[in-house]
Amino acid sequence: MNWIVASAKWLGGLSMLAILSIGLKGCLGEHIEVHGAGASFPAPIYARWRALYHREHPDISIHYRAVGSGRGIKAITAGEVDFGASDALLKKSEERALRQPLLSIPTVMGPVVLAYNLPRLEGELTLSGDLIAGIYLGEITHWNDEHIALLNPGINLPALPIRVAHRSDSSGTTHIFTDYLSEVSEEWRNDVGRGKRVFWPTGNEWAGDGNDGVAHRILLEPGGIGYLELKYAQNAGLNYAALINRAGKRVRPTAKAVQEAEQNTPASPESYLKQSIVNAPGEGSYPISAFTYLLVYRDISDMESHRAHALIDFLKWVLNEGQPEARKLHYVPLPEELRLQVLEDVASIKLPPLPTVH
Repeated sequence: MNWIVASAKWLGGLSMLAILSIGLKGCLGEHIEVHGAGASFPAPIYARWRALYHREHPDISIHYRAVGSGRGIKAITAGEVDFGASDALLKKSEERALRQPLLSIPTVMGPVVLAYNLPRLEGELTLSGDLIAGIYLGEITHWNDEHIALLNPGINLPALPIRVAHRSDSSGTTHIFTDYLSEVSEEWRNDVGRGKRVFWPTGNEWAGDGNDGVAHRILLEPGGIGYLELKYAQNAGLNYAALINRAGKRVRPTAKAVQEAEQNTPASPESYLKQSIVNAPGEGSYPISAFTYLLVYRDISDMESHRAHALIDFLKWVLNEGQPEARKLHYVPLPEELRLQVLEDVASIKLPPLPTVH
């Protein structure tokens, strides 16, 4: 798609946003409240978007509860919220439980990091897929294990027991992490597998609710390690490891490395949505990269009119004005071609008519 067509579509999207905003303001008789729930992975950028959107549209409040992807899917399925959120695309069994087809709307990309609590460690830790799988399988139990030492020459590793933290709730971040482990470890794939909730070989003593709960668990005692979205590790002041990727290169969780993971992952033959971008090929790809999604029914014509139009206006704002905000919180905006495709999908959602303004 050339830049002229892309620019026209972008400007057209903004024009429609302006028209819709005028229509909403003209119709408003009271404050509009839109409610959503789901993944904690994108909660920091969603909070920023909600605040900025409300500043531009003071008559509309977008509420969001970061309860985990599993609960978010259940909430939208049960009709308890106007939109859900998940870091994993729905399984076939989850799709069958829906009252009608659902649209999974990618909003940003981001890295899952391995954060650790080793207070006196000098230097940045490096981990590989085999090491991470060994730690989470309970086979590597101390930080001075020879396999960790071999990958970290010159670093004085402490003889501390490894405290393995993971999510206690049904989690999209867990799905991303276990998807990665299933790609890099045959033992993990056969014995544990991938999912939003799995059986943890190391037990549940160090389980935490949400990304912030995992950060708290890691901080509780020296020796902790856990998987969480980058922004949560930074907010908690935690160090996080560089990872060895599929090409055998040491890569840090930067925006560029996440972008390369997306670019180097072949597109799905069934959809423009890539099922997974973990363990991507390419020397610069960060190996635990992922999309996160908002979940909205394709037909919301039975929703209260003002609320339905406010929801769609917010989604279009996220995909237009909201995208540049992503980098400020260390998320990664959508690739341009994907963004335009998603905007077309959002525009196809069936809406109720707005009441006539008199």
